[in-house]
Amino acid sequence: MNEVAIAENIQENDIYIFVKIGASSYAFPALNVLEIIKLVELEYPEKMPSYIAGILEYKGKVIHIIDLRSILKIEAAQYDINTHILIIQGKEAVYGIITDEISDIKKIDSTIIAPPPYVAENSFIKGIYLNKGKNTTVINLNSLEDWMKTSNRGETNFNEKAVRLLPRDIKSKEILHQRRLQLVQKTDNVPYKGIQNKDVYISFLIGNNTYCLEIVHVGGFYKHSETKIIKIPCTPNFVAGLISIKGDYLTVIDLKRYFDNEPSNITDKSTIIAIQSKDFKVGFIADEISDTLNIQSADLYSKKNKGKNIKADIKNEIIEYVKDNKLYLVLNMTEILNNEKIYVG
Repeated sequence: MNEVAIAENIQENDIYIFVKIGASSYAFPALNVLEIIKLVELEYPEKMPSYIAGILEYKGKVIHIIDLRSILKIEAAQYDINTHILIIQGKEAVYGIITDEISDIKKIDSTIIAPPPYVAENSFIKGIYLNKGKNTTVINLNSLEDWMKTSNRGETNFNEKAVRLLPRDIKSKEILHQRRLQLVQKTDNVPYKGIQNKDVYISFLIGNNTYCLEIVHVGGFYKHSETKIIKIPCTPNFVAGLISIKGDYLTVIDLKRYFDNEPSNITDKSTIIAIQSKDFKVGFIADEISDTLNIQSADLYSKKNKGKNIKADIKNEIIEYVKDNKLYLVLNMTEILNNEKIYVG
């Protein structure tokens, strides 16, 4: 495979957030999602575009909360305390998108996303993902942001819209108010920067073990069978070699050799996980990508996850975590990325 094909391959398998809006399913690229929060108390100026549900202070910035129903011509529906907001990192700004329900977070092959049945001017629909007979509309966030900047948007009396859509009973109002206070407290004095998908982990198989990696560190996925690994002499046996991506080289680490001193069993499901890091460029070989799961930091670092069965020389690099009676080996990326032996100069 040539370098251009290899470079394109990193985009073929992506993580998406699947949501429900009305009766339809939509998907957003997870690496653009900074956080998922439940509906909070919103502010609303006197006049704003009709597709904006309100404004919210988020990490020292005032951001718009978008109601896609207005843009997609879906009948308006009242929000409730179970409504969710995706906090999106756009090209130029951070904004929120209101959704009825978060239905899934999973990896899909972008190459099987079918083009939309029609091409409309300023369309922000990337395509249609069909799985088990169910259609999901995949949203192109870049195009959506461009549309919001350039389209002809009429103003509306925003106070009336808020009264109509936001919960009006006293109990719900109090819940939304408390959530807003908690959000402000959580993000107060926090530098404004992307903390993409914190507490969301992707799991993968290596031998008989299931490992986990926080999704913020994932830069993409490669099919092992479609990449050309360049062998490097005089390197540790766990260094499989280098692969080229857009003119850069990733050091490919065989994690089974790294942790167990045994070679991986390469199959057609073997995948190289590209690690997203400002300072280093590495990739990990996994037998198979599995699923995603949420792990709260407080649970991960609790006393019960001390790693009694982990070898002493890698104890700082792996955290044992048990969920639903299943053992996960969570990679401590801070320790691993600080280990100079995994890099090839």
